[in-house]
Amino acid sequence: MKGWIKYAVFVLIILAMVVWLGGFLTKKEKAGEISKEAKVVQGISIGTVEKLSEVLSPYTGQIVADKRVEVSTRIMGRVKSVLVKEGDSVRVGQLLVSIDAEDIQAQTEAVNHQIAQAEQALRSAIANYEAVRKTFERYSALLKEGAITQQEFDQVKAQFESAQAQVEQARAGVRAVQSQRQAIASNIKYANITSPVSGYVVQKRVDVGDIAVPGHPLLVVEAPPYFFEAFLPERFVGKVRIGQEYEVSVSGLGKTLRGKVVEVSPALDPATRTFRVKVRLENAEGIKSGMYTSLLIPESVDVLLVPESAIVRRFDFTGVWVVKPDNTLELRFVKLGEKRGDRVEVLSGLREGERIVIEGIEKACEGCRVGG
Repeated sequence: MKGWIKYAVFVLIILAMVVWLGGFLTKKEKAGEISKEAKVVQGISIGTVEKLSEVLSPYTGQIVADKRVEVSTRIMGRVKSVLVKEGDSVRVGQLLVSIDAEDIQAQTEAVNHQIAQAEQALRSAIANYEAVRKTFERYSALLKEGAITQQEFDQVKAQFESAQAQVEQARAGVRAVQSQRQAIASNIKYANITSPVSGYVVQKRVDVGDIAVPGHPLLVVEAPPYFFEAFLPERFVGKVRIGQEYEVSVSGLGKTLRGKVVEVSPALDPATRTFRVKVRLENAEGIKSGMYTSLLIPESVDVLLVPESAIVRRFDFTGVWVVKPDNTLELRFVKLGEKRGDRVEVLSGLREGERIVIEGIEKACEGCRVGG
């Protein structure tokens, strides 16, 4: 009897241990009642996906001046003085560069001596002609009277014609050296180089002591007004016309100017399928030629746009962090289209009005909750 009781007690103890180890004596939580606390992300900016029907599309070009003059000289010589520097304002006729003209002055003196000699030769030829002419006239009268033979007259006639030719030759010699002096005199004015236009010195390519070489630019002077020049795609043919006004963004000055189209090329470049457009700028204070600028052309579109700063690029993956209705983050794949300024078209992957992370994308994480 006692053995049976001991056996029963042993079995009960074993059963109790099994029940306890199996967890049948502890309270169980239902599925879904335990949730992991989401990480809260701070310091990010949220925006919305916008849908636009019209955008200002930028087309890059450059600033050009109405007149760009490369100032050079026709003579070779040492530069004595340069009276302007880059950025200086100049007026028409203002002295810019002075060149040593000693060689030309020496040539002028030599030609003056040649002219004196030629004029002396002309006077001598004229005196000889007058003497021979009188003899010729007297012999002509004697020939008519039969006082001389034809042979004697022909000799005097030949002398007369020779004297006449010598006079013409002497006169031609005087004209030749006078023309030479005039050519040298015209070169002297290139020793003092003046500005052909009113404008600004944009380049100075010579210093005192340099040798000025004919045809080599010494200075570059530009004259306002200034224009924006660009090459537009073929789709704008017939849409951009003379007289239309557009905005031109000047990134270097951080401002936007108004401009009017003054030239439209009638021909299309067969290689690039573009055509040239020239826009005259208004209130172009501070503008310099060569500045990086963009022509802003309104275009009708039906696109979703997101800021460039919202795009996540990881190798071949392109995505955007989307803020779901429960305020958690989801990295979603998107297909991008054309870039428009600081924003990008989204062709698929997003809907209008969805909230996205536009700043601080490096702090975002999958499933994280957006903080305040």
